[in-house]
Amino acid sequence: MAPGPARDPCGGRGRLLIHFVIPARDEAPNVPRLMADLAPHACRLGGRVIVVDDGSTDGTADELERHRGGVDLVILRHPRNLGVGAALETGLRAALAAAADEDAIVTLEADATSDLEDLPSLLARLDAGSDVVLASPHAPGGAIAGAARWRRIASKLVSRSFRAAGGPPDVHTLSSLYRAYRAGALRRLGVRPRLVREPGFPGSVALLLDLHDAGCTVSEIPTVNRWDRRAGASKMSLRGTVPSYARLLAARVAQRR
Repeated sequence: MAPGPARDPCGGRGRLLIHFVIPARDEAPNVPRLMADLAPHACRLGGRVIVVDDGSTDGTADELERHRGGVDLVILRHPRNLGVGAALETGLRAALAAAADEDAIVTLEADATSDLEDLPSLLARLDAGSDVVLASPHAPGGAIAGAARWRRIASKLVSRSFRAAGGPPDVHTLSSLYRAYRAGALRRLGVRPRLVREPGFPGSVALLLDLHDAGCTVSEIPTVNRWDRRAGASKMSLRGTVPSYARLLAARVAQRR
């Protein structure tokens, strides 16, 4: 029998490639640090980086090109701001178009708050059998550095509410965007109009709930979310985000009755 294709030596379960998906809107000041943090990992792992520029007006795409270095970078652009969930939809679809089932798809923040030193732990947990692994600041050993107290409280409240509504029981931060998926797990959701059915910030929570309901194994590792490193203001507002989460939670509760 002829030998099979060479496997990634970093992956015990035959993971072939890493696809990074990063939604970005007006993150030009954070791009230099993001790319400096990401480049060593992307190059070492043979990873492709897909950034979805969600209607930026500050030259985010130009900064990405300027700081791409040796990274295999793909920039996809929305002509106007459609929301984080919509940007994830675009990026995940692009990654899945090129990914084998055993490939890893890693989503992270564009503002350099995701600690990429935790990437090996995320991938190791994926290789150990999880379908989705979240980097969780609310897990024991995790933290959020530099965030306002109301944001920490709101994040915990979101996670507790959705866990109580039948979400993954052992995950402390359901809203974490920094996570790793097995490509085959995302394909388990089947053919549907939208992979990420919520266009805004709740999109990552909705996707996690759908994967959990489909029988995917969800786990987490602790992380320190580095809000103290970001430049500029957060794009999340209470006025827009709270009603979106409330609608998703109400639909979730109604679905389980």
